[in-house]
Amino acid sequence: MRSVGPRAGSILLAALLCLPGCDKGDDQIKVYRVAKAPLEAAASVDAAMPTNASSPSSLPVMAPLAPVRGATPPGWEPQPASQMRQASFLVRGEKGAVADISLVTLGAAAGNVLDNVNRWLSQLGQPAITPEKLADTVQHLSTARGDVVVVDLSGAPEKGDAAKDGRIVAAMAIEEGGTAFFKMRGNPALVGAEKANFLKWVSSVRDAPSVANTTIPEKSPGRPQVKWDIPEGWSPAPPSAMRYASFTVNGDSTDKIDISVVTFPGDGGSDAENINRWRQQIGLPAADAATLKAAIVPLKGGGAEFSSVDLSGPTARVLAAWTRRDERTWFFKLTGPTAALEKEKPKFAKFLQSIRF
Repeated sequence: MRSVGPRAGSILLAALLCLPGCDKGDDQIKVYRVAKAPLEAAASVDAAMPTNASSPSSLPVMAPLAPVRGATPPGWEPQPASQMRQASFLVRGEKGAVADISLVTLGAAAGNVLDNVNRWLSQLGQPAITPEKLADTVQHLSTARGDVVVVDLSGAPEKGDAAKDGRIVAAMAIEEGGTAFFKMRGNPALVGAEKANFLKWVSSVRDAPSVANTTIPEKSPGRPQVKWDIPEGWSPAPPSAMRYASFTVNGDSTDKIDISVVTFPGDGGSDAENINRWRQQIGLPAADAATLKAAIVPLKGGGAEFSSVDLSGPTARVLAAWTRRDERTWFFKLTGPTAALEKEKPKFAKFLQSIRF
C-alpha cells in the first residue's frame, strides 16, 4: 500500500502548472465460523437494504425510472423491481439451490465500506471486523464506472436453508453523493458458480439509476454552465444520473481510466469526508483531518481556484480537484492504474486550466 505524501504530492501537482502548454476467474472463498440468519425475501426492504441504517425512511431512495443498462447473464430470471431495487434477479441451481441478486442505489446515508461489510457479516451471524481486517477482506474491480469494491463472505446461518443461503458476494460502486450496491446471496456453491457472471454484470452496468434526480437535461436553462477544452486523447462519454460529464482515454491500452465531472448544490460535503471516500475507493485507510488538510494542493485554473489531491493505493490511483462557487460544488476526478494516470496527469492539469464558468 502506497500513498503519495503531502509534500511530494504538492511538488508534483504544482509542477504540472509549469509544463509546456500552460502558456494528463479468481473465485476465492472466505470461510467464517458463524452463527446463522435466514435469507431475506427477494423483494423485502431488509433484503434491499445493504447498510446499517436504522430505517428505510431515513435513506434517500427513489423508485426506478428506467431499466438498468447491463448485460444480463444467461439463466438469470428477472424479478419485479421495487422502490428499493433498481434491478432484481433469481438464479436457480440443482436440488432447489437459489441465489438472489439485487442492485440498490442509496445516497450519502448509505454508510462507508466497513459499515456495509459488517452489516452483511451480521446477516450471516459473523462478528464485525476491524478497519485493519477490512483491507484483507475487500478486493477491487476496475470497471467503466471506476473502481468497485468487492467482498466475498461465507457462513452457515442459524436456522437457514443451505439451498438458499450461506454466501454473499457484494460490490460497491462509490461516487459523489451516492453508492450503487450489487449483491448476490444464496446457496454457497451456486453463488460461487455465478460469481464470474456476477462480476461481469457489475462491470457492464455503467449507468445505474441515481438516488436523486441530479441529472439536468443538457438543453435545460437550469443546467449549470461550464466550458472546457478536452485534452488530446480524451473522448466524451455519455453522462450518467450521477455525473455532469464523463470522458474516456483513447487507445488500445488495457488500463482503464475513469474520468468524471460531478456537481452538486451546496458544499458537497467536507474536504475530509470526500478525500477519505476517495482513499477508501482505492484501498487506503481513512486519515485524520489534519493529515488530509496538509495533503491538499491549491491549483489555479482558467476561471476558478481549485483544491486537489493525488492519492495512490495498492491497486489504483486518484487525481481529484474541486471548487465551490455559485452555491455549487464541482468535482473533477481521474481514477485508474498508477502508471496510466501518471501519463494523463499533465493533461488533467491543462484540462483544469481550461475550465471557464
